[in-house]
Amino acid sequence: MKKIIKKSMGLIMVLLMMFGIFAGTTSVFAASNNVPSHYEQGSNLITGTIDLSKTVKAEGKEAIKEGKLYYEGTVSGSVEASDLFEGAYDKYIADIKGHSTGGKQWDHLVMFSQGQKFPNAKYTVYFPSNFKVNIDNITFSENTVTISKIEKAYNKDNNSVTFTFDLGNWNDYEGFFKLYEKEKGTTGHEIKVNIPYSVEINDPSVSNLGNVSSDGKCELYKKVLFWEHKIVDITATKTSLNIIR
Repeated sequence: MKKIIKKSMGLIMVLLMMFGIFAGTTSVFAASNNVPSHYEQGSNLITGTIDLSKTVKAEGKEAIKEGKLYYEGTVSGSVEASDLFEGAYDKYIADIKGHSTGGKQWDHLVMFSQGQKFPNAKYTVYFPSNFKVNIDNITFSENTVTISKIEKAYNKDNNSVTFTFDLGNWNDYEGFFKLYEKEKGTTGHEIKVNIPYSVEINDPSVSNLGNVSSDGKCELYKKVLFWEHKIVDITATKTSLNIIR
């Protein structure tokens, strides 16, 4: 009976360790001034936040169309890949490279999103309900090896635009950050998005036309037996822009 209990307890301990129940934590703060970030780690989960407020802006001007007054503007974002991934790279060097998670070397795990889909990060921009988003003229571009594709999706229910950024090319973590190392500390590898919109001005005395907000998420997983287990959970903190005439 003692042997059975001992074996059972050993199995439970292994499973708990695999799912990160016994988790010490370490913290890393990124050095980038353009994209401040903070990462914390348990034994099998990295959580963190990045602040993209310095990389987004809103511009616009008034226009008269068919006798009506409108404000036509754009919400845009531009960030160097070197700045965007700097905090994640520092965390990789400090706590992932050469380290194990659940008995496997972390940096040799293939990156993927939930459902074993292509690894990605999503960023969503929310407009007031009375703003008209010019969907057909939304533009985006990337000049970096860290992003292989960008897609957009419009949600009419909350008047938002979500950009999906595919990360690397089915790399493991080591392979992805080797891509990053090619561009680390350099410029000219920007990721850009641009969303045009318009809003009718019904009251000429109003200067603040509304608030445009944005946030983002990157969640990555690994396979544990028959389940998927989240090992990366990064949030782009909410950014707000007041649209002022």
